Amino acid sequence: MIKIALAQFDNDLNHINRTMSKIEEIVKKASQKKVDFLVFPELFLTGYDLPYIMEKNNILEINDERILSLCQMAKRNDISFLIGLPLRIQNRVYISALYINCEGNIEEIISKNYLYGMESEFFTPGTVAKLITIKGFRIGIGICFDSAHSEHITALKDRGIDMFIGSSLYSRGEGKKEMEHNFSQISCKYDILSAVVNYADKTGNWLSCGNSSFYDKTGHIYMKLAECKEGLLISQIQKDGTVCKYV
Repeated sequence: MIKIALAQFDNDLNHINRTMSKIEEIVKKASQKKVDFLVFPELFLTGYDLPYIMEKNNILEINDERILSLCQMAKRNDISFLIGLPLRIQNRVYISALYINCEGNIEEIISKNYLYGMESEFFTPGTVAKLITIKGFRIGIGICFDSAHSEHITALKDRGIDMFIGSSLYSRGEGKKEMEHNFSQISCKYDILSAVVNYADKTGNWLSCGNSSFYDKTGHIYMKLAECKEGLLISQIQKDGTVCKYV
């Protein structure tokens, strides 16, 4: 059994240190609720403002002291989490997410494989669909637009995932429709649970549709948060995909 939390919040755009303080508050709250795995939206550490990220060089390297602080935060609160950030690896810049386990170790670096719009002007695409394992659950990870590509999901399903989670930014209107379609189809087609975590309201020039959600194996939403509402959405799940408790 695993307890998963989706962190639907807005950050302090391009003020990493202030956002770090907010992340710590969220991590503490999730830990108090005995969450095993906490997931933040795409690029949550900086916010989704691509030109500003590049202009101000708000790009982290793996030995950055702020990443060390995130690792210490995970260990101190005995919780594993996935945090989105721009990451430089060998002179290339990626839209990445770090999976930091409850012992404070970076267990996996996940990078967005399918870039969207102007992202390709600034970032290098990843090349591998990655999963994480926690409490015996194999969870496939996608960063936003990855969820729209069947190749990404199929590669993860072939590796035996129990669930797929998207760390995302979806906008209002057509973005919301796309989000709901993508994740409903993932669950229904691949017979797995899925979940998507989104910003609550605004990041950069984007108005997020919120609606972070958990989907059952039939593709129906069984829990969600409203647009503009900050909060943790928590579901407790059994290994066979049975949802045994809503929190």
